[in-house]
Amino acid sequence: MLEKDELLRLEYEHASRLLGSLTEIRFKLLALVPTVTGAVVALVSPGRTGVELLAIGALGLVVTSGVLTYELRNGELRRRVSGRVHRIEVALFPDGPLAGGRGGRTPRLFGLIPASHRLGVGLVYGAALGGWVYLLAWGALLAAGAGHAQAVGLAIGAVAAFGVVWEVVSAQRPEPEPAEATPATAP
Repeated sequence: MLEKDELLRLEYEHASRLLGSLTEIRFKLLALVPTVTGAVVALVSPGRTGVELLAIGALGLVVTSGVLTYELRNGELRRRVSGRVHRIEVALFPDGPLAGGRGGRTPRLFGLIPASHRLGVGLVYGAALGGWVYLLAWGALLAAGAGHAQAVGLAIGAVAAFGVVWEVVSAQRPEPEPAEATPATAP
């Protein structure tokens, strides 16, 4: 039978590998999604019909939304595994966890906004989904014969991008720790 320390080390090894795999998937998606979106949006010419733009935008929007859904679930799993790895490191390592300490200064984006993984993921998916919404709105407006379809589509895409950033950052906020239950007092 394995000793407690040996079991913890095995669990740590397994959890660390899982965390590494989940992180690797995240980085691959964060590289792929904006590259594909940017290339398609840049290559779509104003000579396209409204229906073509609508179809391209709708397809990209659906696919990217599916990838974002996967990313959000992956992020939830990463947070759980990361918490478990942290607790095992506290138990195993005399000097405490290898990373994730609460010291130091939080970096700020443009000197203003606290940088976080949530914000990075939100910005990437916000830009990608905003690009697809831009094409979708431009195509729908063009097909409907509206004036300034491309400019209005761009404005709609920008608003959608900000909305996605907000939602992704909000969706990935850690849940507050549950308060410990207090035993009921007897009458």
